Amino acid sequence: MLAVLVSLLPLVRVLPGCHCQSTNATAAITATTVTSVVSGSLTSKVGGYAVFDCPVPLEYVTRRSRPLVIRWTKNGHTVFTLSGGSLTTDERYEGRTSIVEPPEFSDAIATSINVSSLRESDTGDYECFATHKNRDLQLTASSQRPPLPSSQPLSHQSSTASTLSAVGTDIVDAGVRIKLDVQGGDIMSIPPINQTRLEHESVHFSCVKEDLESTVQWYKDGVPLDDLPILNGRFNVSLEGSLDIYDAGLNDNGFYLCRIMSAKGTFSAGAFLNVQYKAKIVYSPAEVFLAFGKPGTLDCHFHSNPPLTKIRWEKDGFLFDTYNVPGVYHKLNGSLYFNRVGKEHSGKYTCTPFNDLGTEGPSTPMDLIVQHPPKLIVVPKVLYFRKLGDNITMPCEAENVDNKSPAIVWQKADGKSLFDPRVTVAGGNLTLTGVKSEDRGVYRCVASNIAATISAETELIVEESLFHQKNFGLHINSTKKNIVAYWKRPYSFCTVWSRDTSLKLSNWNATATSSDGKAILWNLNASKEYEIMVSCREEISGESLFSKSILIHPKVAESDQLSLQELNKSTGPVTDSFDIRVERSGGNYNVSWTFTDNSRKDQADVERYQVKWYDAFDGKELGTASTEANKRHIGR
Repeated sequence: MLAVLVSLLPLVRVLPGCHCQSTNATAAITATTVTSVVSGSLTSKVGGYAVFDCPVPLEYVTRRSRPLVIRWTKNGHTVFTLSGGSLTTDERYEGRTSIVEPPEFSDAIATSINVSSLRESDTGDYECFATHKNRDLQLTASSQRPPLPSSQPLSHQSSTASTLSAVGTDIVDAGVRIKLDVQGGDIMSIPPINQTRLEHESVHFSCVKEDLESTVQWYKDGVPLDDLPILNGRFNVSLEGSLDIYDAGLNDNGFYLCRIMSAKGTFSAGAFLNVQYKAKIVYSPAEVFLAFGKPGTLDCHFHSNPPLTKIRWEKDGFLFDTYNVPGVYHKLNGSLYFNRVGKEHSGKYTCTPFNDLGTEGPSTPMDLIVQHPPKLIVVPKVLYFRKLGDNITMPCEAENVDNKSPAIVWQKADGKSLFDPRVTVAGGNLTLTGVKSEDRGVYRCVASNIAATISAETELIVEESLFHQKNFGLHINSTKKNIVAYWKRPYSFCTVWSRDTSLKLSNWNATATSSDGKAILWNLNASKEYEIMVSCREEISGESLFSKSILIHPKVAESDQLSLQELNKSTGPVTDSFDIRVERSGGNYNVSWTFTDNSRKDQADVERYQVKWYDAFDGKELGTASTEANKRHIGR
């Protein structure tokens, strides 16, 4: 930070690299490249920019004070006139000047002028005059004036603008003067300036070198032009160093930098190219699939510079106005948004984009096809048990949707590859031969079409790895009426498994599920011997962890066996004659039953059912009911 005294000096902001000079001044200079200050002079560079602010008294810079005319002269000739928000410039500055707008929502009016792409010929003495209602104003350099807004750099060199703030209370009867000195002209006399051109027009960037022996290199966005295929054969660099681009296109937009290398040093200056064109379609898919019953978007793929002003949509040759179609809206980018896709939205759509220059025409027709998402009609079991070396087939089948079969693939939830000679997929079914220990885990059947993707999961358990994985504290309470399993509750959802040990080839069966650490095994016969274990799914990996198994023995006394036999003879079917299903509903239970295959012949003789329920801990009878239906709701 540097502080000196300034008198009678307007506010001027310049590029980094500018050398601001003054004596007897008070200034706040924020750029780190400022080296010295001398009275009445400002030093900048070729290709840089400067902001000239005429220090008009505060009472004349509000919108209520119009009309205010600010006039800048150079060496006695008028070069800039700012009046009513309009700027008039001398032809030597054409394309290089702009108004610095005051802060948004401010009541102040613009009093500052930005001059970019400075040239050596811009060097000279500048003087500011202000007139209000045909009366010349006394100009005051005052610290009470609001600060200028920061201006956006207009060249590649101007990433951080310097500021020079003049403060004081001196009143000037005539205009305020400033001497501008633009350096670098001994290497580059005329820098490039920003260009706006229409598509297919030619572009000219000036870059005039002083020494004909100097070397000139041009870059686009930091890349040498010779290395850009899009410009191959479409540009030429003249002997003086200027660049011409022919048949400009939308991909030519960017920042162009001229670098001159001479015996005196290296000097660079650049400018932007803005190629404008009519709004045009760049891509139109022949078919667009949207999922039935779900939200969907139909995009219009276009380019536009200047920005898009509107898009016209047509369906089947007629104007498609979203204001007349419920549930369909225009998005800000012009796309069509369907709140809930229905069959009525099918059809051939075209879109036509417009901007201030017009349009290149509509898109080719896009056939919008409404497709139902896939539906699985065969899914694998929740869990499979296999021994080492066994084979397993896990089924998965999807229904044909809109006369098309969804694609079915199998994945392993842990991300491991299923590319293995032992794995085959046929008709959606996954077959694994010679099961190995590493095959255990969660598998996922994924069915997809263009509309949506769905999946179903299953888990393969290799029995070698079942036991002693986790201590759930499993214990079994077996009475002559019920079998109840208890375990600790480290997980939210667990399954109780059982198998009948009296059978040589008995598979594990899911007997009950629970989330509260206990389950009544209603479908087991208390007079038989079972092997029981519990599994709980690990939430992070998705795999099941198993307890060790427990063998339970029958606990029905001989007298009980006799009474059951007598009951069978006298009253017909009893508990062993039914498949009983119990479902929990809040704090109550829904019980239903069907005859077993062996006792179905007795069903015609039944007039009523007698239902009794008991406490699972001590076998105490809790209630009884009679019903003609094969179901009963039991409340606590």
